[in-house]
Amino acid sequence: MPTAAEVAAYAAQQDDVVALAHADLVRWWAELDTSDGRTAAAALEAFMADLVAAYGSVAASLAADFYDDLREQADAPRRFRAHVADPVPAEQVGAAARWAAGPMFGGDGPNAALEHAAGAVQRLVQQPGRETIELNTRRDPARPGWARVPRGKGCAFCRMLAGRGAVYSSARAAGDMRAFHDHCKCSAVPVWRGQGLPYDADALEREYLRARENAGGGSPKAVLAQMREDLGVR
Repeated sequence: MPTAAEVAAYAAQQDDVVALAHADLVRWWAELDTSDGRTAAAALEAFMADLVAAYGSVAASLAADFYDDLREQADAPRRFRAHVADPVPAEQVGAAARWAAGPMFGGDGPNAALEHAAGAVQRLVQQPGRETIELNTRRDPARPGWARVPRGKGCAFCRMLAGRGAVYSSARAAGDMRAFHDHCKCSAVPVWRGQGLPYDADALEREYLRARENAGGGSPKAVLAQMREDLGVR
């Protein structure tokens, strides 16, 4: 199975890619004229498209190499080489950029817009890497699954999903597992049948069940709110 150290090393590589993207964003933003919100928003949309495409391809390549390394260690049957996932769709990047630019029109100002943009860039740069892992678990003839591995305390939503352990078969079966939020540092990691996980999924599942009991059942939203209260996470 992938060890916690291997997952941490891979996550650090992805962090480095995001850090480089953020540095480019901050340098570009320092030269941006934000006095005209519409012009600045259009410029941000164009810049984010190029930024996400460039660094997202690096994230995807790292994920493919990570997948291949773990597959070799697992001695999985039949030959297979990981493929990189498609780039983030232009429409998705454009929508994120327009959302990020919103504070320039709503009174919060350019600094809030930059903060929003940074969160969106982090999520979108990592998206091709995460999708590369999920994509190859579906294509691989060895039929592995993948797990959402949390980092640190994380948030209630991520802890709930990580508690589900490894997900197998189709993208549809993964459901919410494929959803990642801005500033999320969870990693998607392939897991071959019979392997353990590099974290304690059972403990996370017990957290969720305790929260559901404390919340008296109810909707997933209510249970997540209870988890935040019980665990002191966001």
